[in-house]
Amino acid sequence: MVNKRQLRIVLKFGSNLITTNNTVLNYKVINSLVSQIAKIFEEHEIVLVTSGAVAAGLQYISSERTTKILKKNSLVQKQILASVGQPILMKAYEESFDKHSISISQALLARGDFENRNGYLNIRNTLLELLQIGILPIINENDVVATEELNRYGDNDRLSAMVANAVDADILILLGTIDGLYTEDPNINNDAKKIEIVEKIDSNILSYAKGPVDKVGTGGMISKIQAANIATKSGISMYIASGLQNQVIQRIINDETVGTKFLPEESNLESRKRWLVTGYTSSKGEIILDKGAVKAVNKNASVLPAGVTSVKGNFDRGDIIAIKDEKSTTIGLGISNYSS
Repeated sequence: MVNKRQLRIVLKFGSNLITTNNTVLNYKVINSLVSQIAKIFEEHEIVLVTSGAVAAGLQYISSERTTKILKKNSLVQKQILASVGQPILMKAYEESFDKHSISISQALLARGDFENRNGYLNIRNTLLELLQIGILPIINENDVVATEELNRYGDNDRLSAMVANAVDADILILLGTIDGLYTEDPNINNDAKKIEIVEKIDSNILSYAKGPVDKVGTGGMISKIQAANIATKSGISMYIASGLQNQVIQRIINDETVGTKFLPEESNLESRKRWLVTGYTSSKGEIILDKGAVKAVNKNASVLPAGVTSVKGNFDRGDIIAIKDEKSTTIGLGISNYSS
């Protein structure tokens, strides 16, 4: 039995970081990042969420067939690439971690797996037990069974925040090739300024977020802000930083000024409330309340049907739904007692 727990850290590696031109795995970068993990592994608990399966698939399939797949650019074609690339990606990690005598496991998850509380608890219990016995879980999106995830941006960003929530992480670190949140795109505007600390995600912070950065990796800044929403509301500090910086993981643990740090908004949430936070960016629907019902919610009372002015989305009893006021401002999340 392994007994260690100074910090529980969830790391997320983006496709841009661990590939070259999003077409082949960059083994030098992967080995460097794994080496950094190895230096802290005896002292801290680590969960790794990784992208890169689609890019690894591109690496394996011949260029002529790859060109045909990319031209179609459909969900099925991307699933083919992910299916081919996932074992290649895991082999790269296995070989790299094996050099440091670190045992790993694989878990393919989808954001939908967290929407059911039993599924959420199963994920939580499995990951915590793996950490307890000293095995490092490596998680990726379950692309092959996805219905929409590959066509949406930044699923592993949000997935990593959900994982961090589930395992009661202390820190979530999103590593890519951009070293933080900027007021403008630093690749386009030289006057862009990096935001070092975010105390609260408000309209100004949201205005700095941009869309996707490429066709293979799916993580734009918008998805990272959404991940930060989940993490900070779960009482977790989150960082956006460049994985190409020297010893970036250790420097973040040392609380050096690296990248952009998002401060947690909450702490010590009760278990069910923590689960609800995972639905912050992917709730099945929403209800709009009148002023009286809003006051009741703010007093931690249940919502009665009479206070609901409108319903949006398709949801079943037990689903997580967003609760909004008449100005469409989200005031909370809840579990529906009724189907839409």
